[in-house]
Amino acid sequence: MGEKDSISMSKDTFYGIIIVALAGLLLLSVFTQGFGLIKVPASVPTQVTPIPSQPTPSQPTPVVAPTPGKLTVTLGDYAPLGKDSAPVAWVEFSDFQCPFCAKIYSEAAAQVKTNYIDSGKVKLYYRDFPLSFHPNAMPGAIAARCANDQGKFWEMHDKLFSNQDLWSGAADPGITFKGYATDLGLDATKFASCYDNKEHLAQINADEAQGQSYGVSGTPSNFLIIKKSNAKQADIESAISSVNTQYNGDLQLFVNDDSYIVLIPGAYPYLAFDAVLSKVTY
Repeated sequence: MGEKDSISMSKDTFYGIIIVALAGLLLLSVFTQGFGLIKVPASVPTQVTPIPSQPTPSQPTPVVAPTPGKLTVTLGDYAPLGKDSAPVAWVEFSDFQCPFCAKIYSEAAAQVKTNYIDSGKVKLYYRDFPLSFHPNAMPGAIAARCANDQGKFWEMHDKLFSNQDLWSGAADPGITFKGYATDLGLDATKFASCYDNKEHLAQINADEAQGQSYGVSGTPSNFLIIKKSNAKQADIESAISSVNTQYNGDLQLFVNDDSYIVLIPGAYPYLAFDAVLSKVTY
């Protein structure tokens, strides 16, 4: 080739080499992140709309039953219907002219008598509470007191309630009451004197005043006095809750040192009384 070797290259070949070299540099730049000149963040935080924090559900406030109060209910002047040894005393504030009192007499009280009184489990005490808008209620109470003087209170009690529709609207119920006294074998003269002179009016008024002090405002109002040794408070409370739920009622419990007292205000059916009385150990 002469004294010196020479390399000849066509123009197209030269340009091809340049293009290939530039392409290689570009590719290398990608893999080396621009030769370290371009700083790419290691990571880009993702933008997320935060979910509003939900309040921690509050625990329901437990319903705490009010602590039962105490109440002392005395038994009154009449001898009870039933045995003195019965562990439950039913004290009834009543009105002889009251139709609801006649209803409880013929229904609930009749069944309580059969199932609890006659078997020595319950004794019933009657307390006078003649309502002012019953004009013959006070005469009826006086008649019952006068019969009691001769040992026939419960017999007169039954006469008055069983025949309430016959005398409750009478202008002078005394005529009927004196007839009942004769039917019951009472001394008619003594009974008439007692009735006409309104004897025992003070005792009747005292009964009513005591009833009012116990919260009585209407008739019949019933108090079941149960010895603590014969029942558990939880059982009595359960019975009261059941009756109040079933009848939309307002029975109340009082807890004394030695007894439970259940107030049944009104002419509830026998099942309401039985719900409570069935929880007692006899």
